[in-house]
Amino acid sequence: MNRREIILNEIKENPQNPFNYYLLAVEERSTGGITSSIEILYELKLNFPDYHPTYYTLAELLYQSDRNTEATAVAEEGIIKAKDLQLLKVSRELEQLILLND
Repeated sequence: MNRREIILNEIKENPQNPFNYYLLAVEERSTGGITSSIEILYELKLNFPDYHPTYYTLAELLYQSDRNTEATAVAEEGIIKAKDLQLLKVSRELEQLILLND
């Protein structure tokens, strides 16, 4: 069983754990599936909006794909969410990501 299959099995066994979906997106990214990774992260953001790692990774991939307006919107959404959750370090990292890419 390869890494992707293991992650998919974990998702099947525990579909309410956002970390497993995040792992799948990272795995897709590492094997060159940028588009697939972006799709998984959008789905993750939709289904688990408080899972903060999604916003940075998704925005970063969108910037890498020259989808800057979309990336900035995702990062800004993540900043608002992080501030709501009192995750100031996360909001600063997202702000820096925008500054580095605009």
